[in-house]
Amino acid sequence: MAAKQVGDRSIGDSSRAYTPTGEEETIVGFEEEVLIIKEQLTGVPKQLDVISIVGMAGIGKTTLAITVYNDPLVAYHFHVRAWITISQEYVKRDLLCGLLSSVMRHTYGVDPMSDEDVNQTRDEELAQRLYKSLKGRRYFILMDDIWDSRVWSDLKTCFPNDNNGSRIMFTSRNEDVASLAKSSKPPLSLRFLTSDESWVLFQQKVFRRETCPPQLTEIGKHIAKKCQGIPLVIVVVAGILTNEEQSPDQWEKVGKTLNSQMIADPQIWLKTLALSYNHLPHHLKPCFLYFGVFPEDYQVPVWKLIWLWVAEGFIRGTGGKILEDVAEEYLMELIGRSLVLVFRRRYDGGVKACAIHDLLRDFCIKQAEKECFLQRIFCELPTSYFDQPENLVIEDSPSTLNTCTLNTSIFGFATHSGCTKSELADLDYPWYEFVRVLRTSYGMISSSRSKIEKLVHLRFLEIDTRPFSDISLPTTISNLKNLETLIIDTWSSVALPHCIREMVKLRHLHLTGKWETMRGKLRIEKPGAIYPFSLDNLQTLSGIDAWSCSDFLAGTLNIRKLEIQGYIVKNGFRTFPDTDFLNHLLKLKLWREGFGSLSIRLGGVGFPTNLKKLTLMRYAVKLNEMSTLGKSLPNLEVLKILQSGCGGCWKISDGDFPQLKFLKLVTIPIEDWQVSSNPFPMLQRLVLVGCRELQSIPSEIGEVPTLQMIEVRYCNTSVVNSAHKIKEEQVSMGNNWLQIVESGNRASPEQLGGWDDGVTGWMESLDDEYAWSGWRGSLDQLLRMGWTRPKTF
Repeated sequence: MAAKQVGDRSIGDSSRAYTPTGEEETIVGFEEEVLIIKEQLTGVPKQLDVISIVGMAGIGKTTLAITVYNDPLVAYHFHVRAWITISQEYVKRDLLCGLLSSVMRHTYGVDPMSDEDVNQTRDEELAQRLYKSLKGRRYFILMDDIWDSRVWSDLKTCFPNDNNGSRIMFTSRNEDVASLAKSSKPPLSLRFLTSDESWVLFQQKVFRRETCPPQLTEIGKHIAKKCQGIPLVIVVVAGILTNEEQSPDQWEKVGKTLNSQMIADPQIWLKTLALSYNHLPHHLKPCFLYFGVFPEDYQVPVWKLIWLWVAEGFIRGTGGKILEDVAEEYLMELIGRSLVLVFRRRYDGGVKACAIHDLLRDFCIKQAEKECFLQRIFCELPTSYFDQPENLVIEDSPSTLNTCTLNTSIFGFATHSGCTKSELADLDYPWYEFVRVLRTSYGMISSSRSKIEKLVHLRFLEIDTRPFSDISLPTTISNLKNLETLIIDTWSSVALPHCIREMVKLRHLHLTGKWETMRGKLRIEKPGAIYPFSLDNLQTLSGIDAWSCSDFLAGTLNIRKLEIQGYIVKNGFRTFPDTDFLNHLLKLKLWREGFGSLSIRLGGVGFPTNLKKLTLMRYAVKLNEMSTLGKSLPNLEVLKILQSGCGGCWKISDGDFPQLKFLKLVTIPIEDWQVSSNPFPMLQRLVLVGCRELQSIPSEIGEVPTLQMIEVRYCNTSVVNSAHKIKEEQVSMGNNWLQIVESGNRASPEQLGGWDDGVTGWMESLDDEYAWSGWRGSLDQLLRMGWTRPKTF
C-alpha cells in the first residue's frame, strides 16, 4: 500500500532517484573495501557484472557506496552513472521511472518524463526506454537499500550486456537478496569496526580537526568501544557528546546509559537512539520527530520543512529574528548532532534538501506515537481512539477516521484515487476544525460542500490544482485568518480574490509546479476601493503576474523573496515593474513561460539596493544594461541569466558586481567577453551552460583570488580548454584549489550551431530549481548530435 504523505512526491514515489552531492562522508576502517570495490568496478570482467555490499543497518553501506560513486576515477570510467534508493514497499513502475529519470538527468540534464507521460506509458514501454538509454554505453547503476529479491527480478532485463564493463551495485541488509544476482564475486559483507577504528571515527565526529583532551581519552575510548563497532551508533553518540560539557563526569553519565548488548537486540538500538533524542534541547524535539511524517528515503526540501515547522508552532522567535531564520538554525543544530543528513547544498553551503537515516525515521515514528505527537492510520487496521495526538498522517481513505477524537494539530492528507471528491467535501469529524496543516486538491476546495472556511486554525495549506485549468479560488478562503502559508501546485493560471489582502498573517504565497514551462501565473483581483489591510508578514510571493504586481506589492513592504512572471509595457517598451521600494527584498526572479527569449528593457527599472540574488529567465536584455545593473546592485551575490537572447560583446568594468559570488549563464549568445583587470572581485563559482557562441573564458577571471570552481557544460571545446588553461596558470603559482567541472561539451562550434531552440530549452533543468520535460528525443538522437561523455576533474 503506497503511503500518501505531505511533500512533493515526484515520479517514483517508492524509490528515490538522485545524484549524491559529494557531501563529505568520513570513511574509517573501510579503506581496503573501497579499493576492492573500485577494482571490481573498473577492472575485469568485461561482461555486465553485479557487485553487492551487505550488512546490518547502520554499518556504513550507503556511506561506502557514496564514496565509491563519487570517486573521480569511477566517475571518469563510466559514460553513464545513476543512483536510486529503494523503499521497503516498492512499485516496479516507480523504479523504472526513477531509474530512467536518474540516467537522463545525471548524464544529460534532461528529465524525460512528465506525470502525463507516466500515466500514458505502460511498464513495458518504460522498461524499453531504460534499456535503450543504456544500450551501447558503459554504465554504473547503484541501487541502494534493496529489501526485496523481486527488485532484481523486475529490473534485470532492463540492463543490456554489451561486454563493455558495465556494472550494477546493490546495497542490502539481506545477503540472500544480494546473492540472487549472478556475480563474478561473492557479496562484500561489511564487518564491525575494531576498537581502534571506532575511536578514530569517534574523535573525528566529536572534535572535528582538533585532538581529544587527555582527560577525556580514557572515558572516550570506553564509550567508543561500547558502540560495538557500528558506525551509525558511533556517529549518533558522538553527536550527543559534541553538545555536552567536555568533562569526564558528564561523559561518564552518557557512557553508563549505553548497553553493550545492542547488537543482539534491535530494540536496544532504539534505546540508544532515544539517548540521543533525550539529550536534545526541548525546542528541537518536535522538529526532529516531524521527520517521521515524510516518506521513507524522501529528500525533504528545506524551504517546505521550515514552513511546516513554523506553521506547526515549533519555532519561537528570539531577539527579533524572523521565524524562518530561527528554523534554519534549528535544522543546522540537528545536522550538527548527526541526526539529519544533508543531500543538497546551495552554492554558499546552505542546505537545500535533507533526510534522516531509516533507523532514525523508525525511531521518530515510534517515539511520536508514544508521545501522541504523530499517529499513522492504515485502513486494514480497525478504527481506533487516540489520546489527542498532535499530528496525524492519513495514508488511506479519510473514512477511517470516523471515530477519531482529536483536539490539537492534525497533519492533513493528500487526495488520491481511493478518495472521491464527495468524501473529501463531506469531512465533518469532531477534530476537523482544528487542522493546522493540510494538503488537498482543488476539487475539495471548489466543491459546493466544501467546509474549507471552517478551518479557522489552518496555518499551512497546499492545493494541488492539476489537472484543472483557469483556477479561481473562492472568496471563502479569506476566512482563513490564521493561514501563514498558501502553496498552489499548478500548470495553469490561478486567480485569487481581492479579499486575499485580508489574510494579514500570510507569510508565504507560493505558486509551484513540477515543470517550469508548464507553470501558470498568479493573478490577484484588484479591489474596488483602497484596502485598509497590508500584508506586513508576507515574505515569499512567487509566480505573480506582472500586471497584478504593482498594486499588490504596495501592501507587502517586508517581502524577502519575489518571483514575477511576465512583463509590463511602459512608454511603448516591455519592461519590469519597479521593486526599489521593497527595502527587505533579497531574492528576485523575473521570468516568462514558453520558449525562446523576449526583448525587454532594463534601463529605468528600479531594483532595491539590498538585493542579493537576481534571476533573469527567457528575456533578451542589452549587455550594456547588465553592466549598468551591476553598478546599481552593490550587494548582489548571485546572478543567473537563463535562456536569454542578450548576445554580442559583454564588457565588465571595475566596479561592476562588486559582491558577486555566483554567476550562471545558460544558453545566452555571448560572442565576446571582455573584462577589466579586476572583474568580479568576490566571485567563487562560474557556471556556463550551452553558451555556444562563446569561444573562451577571459583569463583575468582566473586571477580572482576567491574563485573556487568553473563549471562548463555543453559549450565549445575552446571554452573548456580556456578553463583548463586558467587552472594550469593557477597551479603554476601554487594555487591548487580551483576545480574544473565539464560535461557534454562538443568538438566544434559548427556542431553546436546545429542546436535549435527546442533542444536548448531543456538546459535550464541543470539549475536545481527547475525541471523541464518539453524535450522528448531519444538517446540515439542525442548521440547523433555529437554528445560526449561527462568528465569531472
